[in-house]
Amino acid sequence: MSKNPFSVKTGGGALKKLIVALAVLALLALVIKHPHDAAGMVHTAKDQGGGIVDSVAQFFRDLGNG
Repeated sequence: MSKNPFSVKTGGGALKKLIVALAVLALLALVIKHPHDAAGMVHTAKDQGGGIVDSVAQFFRDLGNG
């Protein structure tokens, strides 16, 4: 049998896990602090299909304006 010339790394690194954890915490904080706005973002994303990208971008813009 020949060896596979492509070594594919399937495990996630610590940085990837940290980014995912921070994103989950940010979404959880949004739902807890602003449930009406979070629900509005979900409805917008559902209605517009691609609206989720705009909603997430708006969330981070609003987060920066704090």
